[in-house]
Amino acid sequence: MTAIDDATRNRLIALLESGATNRAIAAELGLDKTTPARYRRLLGIGPATLPPPRRCTLTIDEKWATFARPAEDGHMQWTGRLASGVTPVMTHQSRTIMARPVAYRIRTGRDPVGYVKPGCGAAWCVAPEHQEDEQDRTRERAELGTILGRRTSITECARGHAVAGHRRYLPNGRAYCGTCQDEASHARRAAA
Repeated sequence: MTAIDDATRNRLIALLESGATNRAIAAELGLDKTTPARYRRLLGIGPATLPPPRRCTLTIDEKWATFARPAEDGHMQWTGRLASGVTPVMTHQSRTIMARPVAYRIRTGRDPVGYVKPGCGAAWCVAPEHQEDEQDRTRERAELGTILGRRTSITECARGHAVAGHRRYLPNGRAYCGTCQDEASHARRAAA
């Protein structure tokens, strides 16, 4: 601890008791800003003696509900923070949580598989009834493919990948090999 004279120490204590900040005390007395902080701790004066702030007592679902506002046609608008300007997020107990998976969990009672996107076509919508995970989208697109007569009986794609485990669907119901798509995507990124 830096040795300070009695007059400076007495003035430091008086400033601490009056509620001055460590920075203000250090500037006025010409001290390092850690010295007032040390004295504050030793004497039990100020913020160091306050109880720690209370953590959020809301559940994740309750916190989600504070940011979701009804909009027309059954949609819901997110009034909270947007990550990268587009992804609705919130902070719960010091963790950043995406809003769409929470909405999906509210509706289905289970965690989503893959990305959650609004199935209503409104990119900004966070209504629980409008959220779809990867399994939902695959099932709905496969059903559309069946209705439109695009369902095939092949067991392998042109490159030999098993269709049963890798088949994915475009929004129009057309099937494609997910593994081939992933490989092509990685190759494009590697070439860039």
